[in-house]
Amino acid sequence: MSQKMNCLLCKTAKTEFPADVNIARGLTWLCSYCFTKVRTNQFRTNLAEETEKEHSKVVRDLEKELLNCQKQVIDLQKKVIELQDEGLSAAKAVSDTVKSEMKTFSSVISTNCAAAVSPSKLQAAFKKTIALTPDNVDRSCNLMIFNLEEEKGSVDTAATVEEDRKAVEKILEELNEKMKLTDVKRVGAKSEKKTRPMIATLSSRENLLTLLKKARELKKTKNFHSVYIGPDRTFEERKIERGVLSPYSALIP
Repeated sequence: MSQKMNCLLCKTAKTEFPADVNIARGLTWLCSYCFTKVRTNQFRTNLAEETEKEHSKVVRDLEKELLNCQKQVIDLQKKVIELQDEGLSAAKAVSDTVKSEMKTFSSVISTNCAAAVSPSKLQAAFKKTIALTPDNVDRSCNLMIFNLEEEKGSVDTAATVEEDRKAVEKILEELNEKMKLTDVKRVGAKSEKKTRPMIATLSSRENLLTLLKKARELKKTKNFHSVYIGPDRTFEERKIERGVLSPYSALIP
């Protein structure tokens, strides 16, 4: 049996069977639409309360962790202060020891340096330096050139020397340099099996250093990619250089 009832929220009077009434209080009830809306809002309210509780718990845990970190920082600061005090004490002890044991600078100079710079030792060092350059040749402006193609023949002629000079000038052009050549000559006995190195003497030491800085650029050229240039060294210097570089020769491109 149906009855007409008023919705508590929308105030709408509807007739429904008692089995379809959601909440009934006498003749006041909630229609189906309002009941669904109330239930949905209640769910959202419950969800918000649960989320707020979880957030509050996380905040409390973070506050506890922050307090623990602050305590650890305070403990570390105390340890740092203790270590600083120990370091100052150790430094003072070392300073006192050095002051008590150290000799004066003048006494050290007078006893040790007199023997170190004696005329006999200076003379020996000078002779050792001269021995490294037995030919006593000024090499400061000399440029060594290796693997530069050489004209065939048993002896050097004015024509072969001129060809070598032109070849060196072409190398300078490849490096975008225009320099005066004082002398050009081959070194060593002529052989059909190998190409002799060449010495090109430049007009200044600055020109030599400029070319040495550009030595790697020859590998990028078409005609001189296998040519190598370097400073002019004595036999002893070349021997020392080979000994130093030989373990790394496989690593040099």
